[in-house]
Amino acid sequence: MPKSSSDHDDTGSNPVSAAANWSRDKLFDQVGGDGSSVDPTIYTDQSLYDLELERVFGRAWLFLAHETQIPNPGDFLNTYMGEDSILVVRQKDNSVGAFLNQCRHRGMRLCRAECGNAKSFTCSYHGWVHDMSGELVMVPFEQEAYHGEIDKSEWSPVKVPRIEAYKGLVFGTWDLEAPSLLDYLGDTAWYMETFLDRCEGGTEPSAESTSGPSVATGSSRRSNSAATCTTSLFLTCRR
Repeated sequence: MPKSSSDHDDTGSNPVSAAANWSRDKLFDQVGGDGSSVDPTIYTDQSLYDLELERVFGRAWLFLAHETQIPNPGDFLNTYMGEDSILVVRQKDNSVGAFLNQCRHRGMRLCRAECGNAKSFTCSYHGWVHDMSGELVMVPFEQEAYHGEIDKSEWSPVKVPRIEAYKGLVFGTWDLEAPSLLDYLGDTAWYMETFLDRCEGGTEPSAESTSGPSVATGSSRRSNSAATCTTSLFLTCRR
């Protein structure tokens, strides 16, 4: 599991100390033991937030995108898992891949566009080039600066190890031991089906929730893309 930027703050808090600060009994005390009251501390305590990033966002299946937002190979969407910026990209074989939006060389973001279409992602710091799957494929002056000894496979962005889709909704998790997405959804899947299956042609983000196709610039190829950027996802029947 990648380390979120909140893992270390000005107070020196981190998931290790967060776990030590919050026992099961203490957590229950914050909600009155029976859920009858809520201590405002749960909204403001940094160590509890760090623990939530580790224990919840680091283990749960998290929504990444709707499949129609990235219909074509190279279409990408910039989203988050917890506090980690993630690039979700439609691959050449039509599968969906996702990886940290961060160059492992100096930690620079690979792409600042919200969405678009790109054949590759180039770090603006030193020009390291990554393909649409996130693999590092080119390092400038590789022979001169690194004497041809750099192992590019060791310097690719961290990939989201598990990605599954359910009725057009794409989810990802960092946890290799998590149950399957369908098992994780459990009875909730039945309620989702009542909405997601009501449209014969499937669902898509509604026009009211989109900012429209964007032009990807900067660290990705400039291109009008079919990918759809959304500020929030409201679904409607696919036209």
